[in-house]
Amino acid sequence: MKSLRTLVWIVLLGGISWVPCEAAETGTSVPTGEAAKEQWQPTGNRKIRAVLWGVVHNHARGKFDAMRKLKDDYEIVGWVDDSASTAMRMTDPKLDHYKAYPKLTPREVFDEVKPDLIVVEVSNSELVEVALECARRGYPMHMDKPLGTDLQGFKEMSDICRRRNIPLQTGYMFRANEAIQFAVQAARDGLLGEIFAIDADLNHSYGGAKYPEYADAYPGGTIYLLTCHVIEYALPMMRDAMPDRTYSIIKPAPGDPAGTPNNTLTILEWPRCVATIRVCSKGYQPCRHLRVDGTDGTLEILPIEDFTKVKHTTGLDGKTVETPRNITVRLHLKKAKGQYRQGLNQIDFPSADDRYAGQLAELAQILRGERPNPVELYDHDLRVHQVSLQACNLPME
Repeated sequence: MKSLRTLVWIVLLGGISWVPCEAAETGTSVPTGEAAKEQWQPTGNRKIRAVLWGVVHNHARGKFDAMRKLKDDYEIVGWVDDSASTAMRMTDPKLDHYKAYPKLTPREVFDEVKPDLIVVEVSNSELVEVALECARRGYPMHMDKPLGTDLQGFKEMSDICRRRNIPLQTGYMFRANEAIQFAVQAARDGLLGEIFAIDADLNHSYGGAKYPEYADAYPGGTIYLLTCHVIEYALPMMRDAMPDRTYSIIKPAPGDPAGTPNNTLTILEWPRCVATIRVCSKGYQPCRHLRVDGTDGTLEILPIEDFTKVKHTTGLDGKTVETPRNITVRLHLKKAKGQYRQGLNQIDFPSADDRYAGQLAELAQILRGERPNPVELYDHDLRVHQVSLQACNLPME
């Protein structure tokens, strides 16, 4: 079955010149300037010189360690310290993890280092601001999610970047998950017949006592923070058709203050299909699952990944967690189809050594020019972002 990795990439374009500004030294607020017009060009056959911009995002260490692991693909030339930012974060970063590498100011990144790639890992509320400036300056990026609380910021970045063919990889963390890739392709290829139900959860138990305040800092709470990951692969399962309706039920998790948006159910409606996505911060992360039902069969994945490989707290630290050697897709078919027999088919995919390395390895290939920028995914990320905002019950213009 054709790999789905070609379906989970996007190219965005843009660039501007540096204008000095006192706020630029903070690592979060960056100035704008006159747009440049040069087209981005691949680096050629060499290591990608990368800067990690920000350590506050709870995926920052995972991305940093993935690049360290990909030593034939990446040379980490420095990092920008955004720990002084007052923006809400789940936990404070441990700066000792980065001290062996040069600490850079934004001015040094843009005027002196001029890397091949900027990995944007600032707080959720500052991602679009920093990434937009990097795009204006013409830098390829890996930008973490979520993509802002409105469409305008990310769309502006997309419109700038498309014109100059600059690669942008958005940080939807299941893009290199082979089991989920298989599930999406099975749905698109008709292996399950016509899809009538998608059910998934991204429950967890991390964040501790601060998590209710953290979730409440964002519209939709856990929807804004996590549900986008499922929307990102649910839309391709429906052949990229936009839902007729998207809305959510938002409740507090047991034991948390009234009004805390950390026990959520999102519903996406198509004419003959309903998707449900649950996120509760008092759940059990190793039981995150996906189930897809169609007229010809059902596909199930539980667990969806090996949670001992996640590079931030899972709420299970110091506890015994069963480690799967493989991620198993259970495919139940009413009748035999192709290579799959009637009844139960079990397809095993090796548990990835690193949640993020597969995605970043592919980005290195794009930056070197070994594979083309998949421009068809430019619109994909905009669709995902729009539906994700609708899931937060935010009004759309």
